[in-house]
Amino acid sequence: MTAQRAYRLIPAAIALVTILAFLPALRNNFVNFDDQTNFLGNDRFRGLGWAQLQWMWTSHLLGRYVPLTWMTLGLDYCIWGMNPLGYHLTNILWHAANAVVFYFLAMALLRRAIPDRSLEMQARIPLGALFAGLIFALHPLRVESVAWVTERRDLVSGLFYLLAILAYVRGAPRESGRPVESKYYWGSFAFFVLGLLSKEMVVTLPAVLLILDVYPLRRLAAAPGGWLGADARRVWREKIPFFAASIVMSVITLYNGVREKLVEPLDHVSLFDHFAIVMYGLAFYLRKTLLPMKLTHLYALTAERLSPNGLPFLLSVAAILLLTVLVWIMRRRFPALAAVSLAYAITLSPVSGLFHNGRQIAADRYSYLPCLGWALLAGAALLYARPWDWRGPARTMIFAAAGLVVAVLAVLTWRQIGFWRDSDTLWTRSIEVDSSYLTQKNMGDLLAQEGDYLLAIDHLREATLLKPDYAPAHLNLGGALLSVGRPDEAIREFQKVLELGELNRDAETDLGAAFFQQGKLDEAIQHFQRAIQIDPEDREARRNLAQALARKNAERAKH
Repeated sequence: MTAQRAYRLIPAAIALVTILAFLPALRNNFVNFDDQTNFLGNDRFRGLGWAQLQWMWTSHLLGRYVPLTWMTLGLDYCIWGMNPLGYHLTNILWHAANAVVFYFLAMALLRRAIPDRSLEMQARIPLGALFAGLIFALHPLRVESVAWVTERRDLVSGLFYLLAILAYVRGAPRESGRPVESKYYWGSFAFFVLGLLSKEMVVTLPAVLLILDVYPLRRLAAAPGGWLGADARRVWREKIPFFAASIVMSVITLYNGVREKLVEPLDHVSLFDHFAIVMYGLAFYLRKTLLPMKLTHLYALTAERLSPNGLPFLLSVAAILLLTVLVWIMRRRFPALAAVSLAYAITLSPVSGLFHNGRQIAADRYSYLPCLGWALLAGAALLYARPWDWRGPARTMIFAAAGLVVAVLAVLTWRQIGFWRDSDTLWTRSIEVDSSYLTQKNMGDLLAQEGDYLLAIDHLREATLLKPDYAPAHLNLGGALLSVGRPDEAIREFQKVLELGELNRDAETDLGAAFFQQGKLDEAIQHFQRAIQIDPEDREARRNLAQALARKNAERAKH
């Protein structure tokens, strides 16, 4: 078989290897990490009828507006019902498709970037693209996006993101002063809009296209007249529709985040904390890309990681400063490093801490798009090593090293998928790798749902010790204590929730239940009434109040 014929099989090989690497996910179940809210307790996505489509295109469940992603999940329900195997299979196929598209994108970018126009080098470019595609597809950081059904949105938006860039690159002219070919330009924009409707993470694509216009497309800066010449102004104008769509989706996302209380106001998170989160995230994904060990699904935002005197912050700042200096020094000799680094930082920006989202400081799934550039650099490095020019053991060692990297990543990915088998395995792994008030609290919640209240109490109490001002842990600890007949201790936990000024309705309802369990009906009635004042629609409080009043009337009747 000739080399050219072998290269034609590369896309199929990438897809096959990716599918095989992620096959263990087919044994996985739904997990109690948003899957319960999104799927198990949500019947509105189940199908593609008018009622389901209407919900998908208007819903902002958990602060997300992702109608196209919901449509893929609705189709899964039509085929598989609520069998998790089908949802995981679809995730695997989406990821395999993304890996193949990235291979073609890598080829297109490498052909524009590599100055060596010799037939030999151009013929070898598929080898570099293959290596880049496998690094991206098989890296353990991809596991969260693929093995977690909720993160279907990464995969769907990722496909449209890659197609948008591929269309743009293929339509970009090699001659200065000419616009992107019309069909490719509008195709790129259409894919971008589809990506926005799948997950808001792709809002940074217009900035990434501008970076590509600088390098490797060389449509900016190198154009006659520089950054503001006539040719450059045409390039800037091309991005107006992209930035307009990006701004609209950013506003929608920010609005939904504030409404769902997912984005913390600035007075809750200091400016320094925002800076510390950004630094930590930028360094975290680089570190985990190079050494993908001890991965888990929840890295809690803790005081230690934000402390200006703590090692996490100091090492993160040192690493980013060192990389920045290195990129600046080498910007002319290795412009690809500068382009990839800038694209990495910009693509991470929506989840890097500029807008504090949730109680995690980082997440493996956030690396899905930002780390594409590092995989591309790995492919370029293999090409520049020119292994085909070496003879004997040297050539063998280069190819063996590349194969070993791919094999190690595949093995680590295979192992990481197993940690997503079920909720117990997931939270056990999380506590082993990164024990925090969040992991302890969620493990306690899971055990309480399973009826193991005594062990749940241990984990929930540990959560309150790690973060004494975390009201949900106190609330759930009180609930577990109440379930094993320890109302005195439960009352102290519920009162702590009220002192913290959070979850007042739930705390009032649970306090009423604790006093009811003690037989203190007046106190119980008082707290049930307070809960109803906070939320007149609270059916549980109304039902409990009716029971307490009925018992009190019965006791009066006895006397």
